[in-house]
Amino acid sequence: MATLTELCDSGALDTIDPLEPDELPWRTLYGTMEFLTWLDQVLPNLEHNPMYAKLTPLEQVSALFAEYVSGDDFFSDRRFKKLSWTPDRYVWELKTDDVRIFGWAPKKDAFICCFGDAKDRIVIENSYGRYIAQTVYVRDHIELNEPKCLTGGSYKDVISNKN
Repeated sequence: MATLTELCDSGALDTIDPLEPDELPWRTLYGTMEFLTWLDQVLPNLEHNPMYAKLTPLEQVSALFAEYVSGDDFFSDRRFKKLSWTPDRYVWELKTDDVRIFGWAPKKDAFICCFGDAKDRIVIENSYGRYIAQTVYVRDHIELNEPKCLTGGSYKDVISNKN
């Protein structure tokens, strides 16, 4: 078993740092290698309807990541949401207008991104259940020290607010 730092050192995970060099992080984002490949190769090519959202999917995710890492208030909206129909799975999603990102909180103020996809594709294919199951599978099989995830169901269990 390993710590988050050791998993990053081994190449199983990597940190996602969306902040400017002079900004300090409040929270930490990690990505699996599969997620980071999706982030680099698929996300920039997702379809975008400018009438639906002003920002492209890539811009939406970049802004969301920066807001999460910088410690913005996520208690008052639905950008960060526990998937309530799977309360015992402890899978959370980060949401933008066009994109859904699935993962889990290994400790307070940390989130591991496992899978991302276009919101419309998830709705059309009814693939929430598949992404939840895949996220749980990754979490169960990653060599992370126990406990691998926080089992609280409220925002205050998994993220703090710097304000």
